[in-house]
Amino acid sequence: MPWRVAAPLSLFAVVLTGCSGPAEPVASPSASAGPVAITNCGTPVTVTAPPAKVVTMNQPATEIMLALGLQDRMIGTAYLDDAILPAYAGAYAKVPVLAKEYPSREKLLEAEPDFVYASFNSAFSDEGVGDRAELQKLGVGTYISPAGCPKETRPAKLGIADVFGEIREIAAIFGVTGRAETLIADQQARITKAAGSGKGTRVMWWDGGTDAPSVGACCGGPNMVMEAAGVTNVFADVTGSWADSSWETVADRDPDVIVLIDASWDPAEAKKTFLAGHATLKDLPAVQQQRYVVIPFSSTTAGVRNVLGVEALAQGIAGLPPKAGS
Repeated sequence: MPWRVAAPLSLFAVVLTGCSGPAEPVASPSASAGPVAITNCGTPVTVTAPPAKVVTMNQPATEIMLALGLQDRMIGTAYLDDAILPAYAGAYAKVPVLAKEYPSREKLLEAEPDFVYASFNSAFSDEGVGDRAELQKLGVGTYISPAGCPKETRPAKLGIADVFGEIREIAAIFGVTGRAETLIADQQARITKAAGSGKGTRVMWWDGGTDAPSVGACCGGPNMVMEAAGVTNVFADVTGSWADSSWETVADRDPDVIVLIDASWDPAEAKKTFLAGHATLKDLPAVQQQRYVVIPFSSTTAGVRNVLGVEALAQGIAGLPPKAGS
């Protein structure tokens, strides 16, 4: 996932201004910007002018495009985990949905895109739209979020700076770097405001799994959100983005707060019921006192929603009663 910029993006003017709340979609960008050359997931990506017929796949990529006001360049989209953020819903409604999940290669090519932007490497697998190199031969540029690159080319430890780097690279490709700086300044200000209220709080991030809990480990999206919020990840010593642990280990680490990831396929309420009825866990202070913070799954993958995850974590912890005995 690392950003390896082959041509200096400082060629583009930047504007550092702030705004309150999510950025609203704005007028279409100029087509005069370019060229831009970067290396993305180990693959050279060069555009001589901003792409005009883009297909996005996966929620984070789609919402970054919409947050940058690039909906008029989107001729198709696919694969959501959640409803589009309200600020972007009107713009999203005008973009054709090519498939509920990944479209076939044939379906993609029917749309005649000049660029495909996805959040995960799986989009370019056999189950997705096919190999990036093959699309490049057809004149279709591609980009994968650094957080979703193959393991050997993603950041060793994902941070908010990597998300901001992605926003800057996409903005450079489309010639709207000023919009990126406005968006980033707003998000950074919100993160700075949220961080600190939970300082010192020991947090377990439970993504899913009941036999073996999948927890937020040292180096992926969950830890990025926890680190930005200023809390302590009790599984920060475990390698990977997520990792399978055991309930005995959770009990031994005795977190102050448990983050429950809420998804349609694994709701937070079901997690609460499981914890309350588990012989090893029901006596944990965090379980007895319901010291839970619920965060939507869609806020945990790298994109414009991460600020919402940071705010939800910080505000959720601030709203909990003090831990018994503290």
